[in-house]
Amino acid sequence: MRAMWAWALAFGLCGCATAQTGRPAVSILLDLDPASTDRTVIIESLTADQHGQLYMADWVTGNILRVDPRAPKPVIVGRIENRQIAGKSARGDGRGIVFSSQGDLFVACDPFSEVVWLKKADINPEKPGIAETFATGTEGANGIAFDRQGNLYVAGARNGRIYRVGPAGGRAEVVTQVELHTRTLADGKTQQPIVANGVAFDADGVLYITDTARGAIWKVAFAGDGSAGKPILLTQSSLLEGADGLEFDRNGRLWVTANERNALVTVTPEGRVQEIAKNGSQGPLEFPTSIVFVGGRAFISNNDTPRGDNLDANGKSSLDGIGPSIAQMMP
Repeated sequence: MRAMWAWALAFGLCGCATAQTGRPAVSILLDLDPASTDRTVIIESLTADQHGQLYMADWVTGNILRVDPRAPKPVIVGRIENRQIAGKSARGDGRGIVFSSQGDLFVACDPFSEVVWLKKADINPEKPGIAETFATGTEGANGIAFDRQGNLYVAGARNGRIYRVGPAGGRAEVVTQVELHTRTLADGKTQQPIVANGVAFDADGVLYITDTARGAIWKVAFAGDGSAGKPILLTQSSLLEGADGLEFDRNGRLWVTANERNALVTVTPEGRVQEIAKNGSQGPLEFPTSIVFVGGRAFISNNDTPRGDNLDANGKSSLDGIGPSIAQMMP
């Protein structure tokens, strides 16, 4: 259904495209902060429903937004409310976001150490639903993905843990862990400790994990009883510096957003890394953090963090770019 939908549409490309001969064109679908580059909207991850509409969580407002690529304008369909945690107000910063096979929407919330969810019936622009707790005990909750049995897997970012919770939700269990590591970034002071960031399953049920600190990809196989093996290093490369979101396209090819490099790369089953698109701080890739496929078209979230290749000439921010946005690409 997604493939038919995507090929049937004729989107008008706008914005700045990558100027690399023979490579896919990347352009801006939607500027999420049109009045400025002040990051008045901050998103980290995208997902798509069965109709090809895009969903994301805004850190600033807690709103869960829907965007129809045919007429790209954000619509509020839900909300993650702030909470009081240890006497302080905590924002419901939505990290990874994914749909279940039943059409319910799940969002990882690092500040809450939880995964929250919106039931299908509550995804409603007329009366936006309030996200409720689905899974607890997921410290550092970042990337999330479902396996074929309906179990939800959650990456624990800095702690390297991979959590699992069953279809009914509840307290998550740790099933495996990526070894901890911290890298000092090019500025000589910023520390990068995130070793379990994005997660995605291939067609065989093998779990892939982005290791942002090492610039690497790990994979985890599962036994018949559901127990997880130890993470195996698939590849480590300078092209994966800032490896963040990852996803398989409809042909089974693995794509990774390299946020520190403003780049998109692919990784073969043997671990060979190829750069597909890259640009400076003026976009259309501006600290890309996730990628989702709708048929033959890809959509990328731009977090626009002023770091790495996303720094402009003043060295303080990325004011010369478009800011937080959604990019699009036809592979």
